[in-house]
Amino acid sequence: MSADRAPLPRSLEPLPDESLPGFILRLAHRLDLAPQQLARRVRLVTPEGPHAKVSAANLLMMPPDRLDAFAEAVRMTPAEADALTLSSYADRYPALAQALARPGSIPRPRKLAQPWLLMNHSRYCPACLAGDGTPVQNRYGGPWKRQWRLAVVFACLDHWTFLRTECPRCRLPALSGRSGSPLALVPAAGMLRLHPAQCRNSPRGSGKREVCGHRLDGAEPSAAALTTELADLQVTLLDLLDSDEPAELASQRFADLQVAISLIQAGWPVAADLAPAGTRAILEAHLAPPQQNGHGPRAEAKTASSSSAGTWSTPPGDSIATAGLLFAAYHLLAQDSSEPRSALPQLLRRLPTREDLRWGRTWPMLAHEASPSFRRRVDQVYRHRLSAEWIRQGAPTLRASKANTTQKVFAPTSILTEFGIAPEHIPQSLPSSWLLAAAQEDCEQALTSRRRLRRVLPVHLVQAISHMNFLEAAAFLGIPTSWTTKGRLRIKPLTPYQDLKDRDLEATLKRLAEHVLGQEKIDYRARRRQFSRWSIDDRTWNELCLHHRQGRGPKPTPHTRECASAFVWSRLTGSEFALAPVFQPPMRPHDRTQTQDLPHLPLLRRWESQEQPVPSASLCRALEDHARHLVASIGHAT
Repeated sequence: MSADRAPLPRSLEPLPDESLPGFILRLAHRLDLAPQQLARRVRLVTPEGPHAKVSAANLLMMPPDRLDAFAEAVRMTPAEADALTLSSYADRYPALAQALARPGSIPRPRKLAQPWLLMNHSRYCPACLAGDGTPVQNRYGGPWKRQWRLAVVFACLDHWTFLRTECPRCRLPALSGRSGSPLALVPAAGMLRLHPAQCRNSPRGSGKREVCGHRLDGAEPSAAALTTELADLQVTLLDLLDSDEPAELASQRFADLQVAISLIQAGWPVAADLAPAGTRAILEAHLAPPQQNGHGPRAEAKTASSSSAGTWSTPPGDSIATAGLLFAAYHLLAQDSSEPRSALPQLLRRLPTREDLRWGRTWPMLAHEASPSFRRRVDQVYRHRLSAEWIRQGAPTLRASKANTTQKVFAPTSILTEFGIAPEHIPQSLPSSWLLAAAQEDCEQALTSRRRLRRVLPVHLVQAISHMNFLEAAAFLGIPTSWTTKGRLRIKPLTPYQDLKDRDLEATLKRLAEHVLGQEKIDYRARRRQFSRWSIDDRTWNELCLHHRQGRGPKPTPHTRECASAFVWSRLTGSEFALAPVFQPPMRPHDRTQTQDLPHLPLLRRWESQEQPVPSASLCRALEDHARHLVASIGHAT
């Protein structure tokens, strides 16, 4: 093995929530190397281009081959190395989802310039950079944290202070390097013997090899004191990044906040009273002067392609101003729009037209990424400014909008609200007994498209008992967007002539609702959340295998075990087999892509219809008993 390919003789343990740039700075300081030299040793730059800047895209994620090489060089596991990047937040934080393209199943960095993603600088806490008093941190400094690169993180709760944005000496954003230069993972990467907490910016007018050098781990006071109400908000936002709440819902809540902040900035000062008093002066400095001239904030936006075109959808650089806007947006979303004093109707009625370039991605984000409930609230006041097609169909993509437009006559909305059924009491896949009750047939074989009906009737029923459109109802039931927008098995509204043998859809849904009223109330939505990472454990699987008849047919395999987990999970949650956690990331094997045509599905459908071969009959009975035992142990939500 060449010297350049060998692991480093010494490395460092990564600190909690440490970012890749921060780890590189600390390790380079320990090894007395320039960060650029270290980057070459750990294979962040290729031998063919040893002087090339280390791309900032590595902070988003490292491709598998580079991740493995880096982990080997710095004596980490690949999982530890990946934890230095932002990739773990990709499914929860909209700006990261937009920055990563996903062709097929392989993510890759696509666009680094996202307003809510701080790729060209970092916020920081001086006390964190000073370290925790341990010998290692006394010598090499504390962590530059990953979460400081997310614009929704504005405070350090360990040291009860707002994060700083600028170096106190050069007044440039921390770790931003030289103004106008390409984004790099570490600025001034060729400089030797700078402490990790020293400012690496090159102020205007300085030479190429001159940096500010000011220590950022000093005790400069914050411009304002962190209050309990803002600390509580920061806790809430951090919980969204790391909690057990489904990633899709967390992403929608962040998107709601981003849209709400765009509305607040565009309509300032209509919702100014929602911001905490301690932040209003800073917010006024950020927003008020441009508004007095009849323009929005940062009115230098000229064209849609200019870097500052989306100024209303861009948060302030200052962490205190960002905190004030996030607080105002959070409470704007929490208000009841029907109340006379609600700020949302007042705000929406005074906004500039949607065609104003300063909106940036606000309206596409509302249409495609925000929660259905917030989209409906905006539409109630602001319909004439939005594309009615987006709102009526709730289409997450243009393809979805076109696909569902011709079918909208057969997608009834809010026709059975008097039944008092909650949408969460509807399973994702209709049980056979419910289907027969709705269709008034004596046997399942008399129905056409049985599986299609089991998938689509629940969506229509959620529509009929709520204010959701077809795509919103499908999303509420946990049906992936891809299932409603593409593919030969695409879930789309029913056609009575084809799918119901010319029966009336409204009457069918009414019979189904009446049947639901007689069933035990189960919160299927809560069940899906509770069992979102569930599979059969080793001990239980070994016990279940004892029920599999020995000596006849193939013995249980990992394939059988995956099917067994999906079978029980479907019984627990009333959901499609193909959406079981064992077939989804992160539990599914990395070398398998997930489709609706999994090879496991034929076996699962034989088990479901009890057409299974004799050797698996006892296993199926054991699985059904195990599902009943789990149901009895968790109880039912009423």
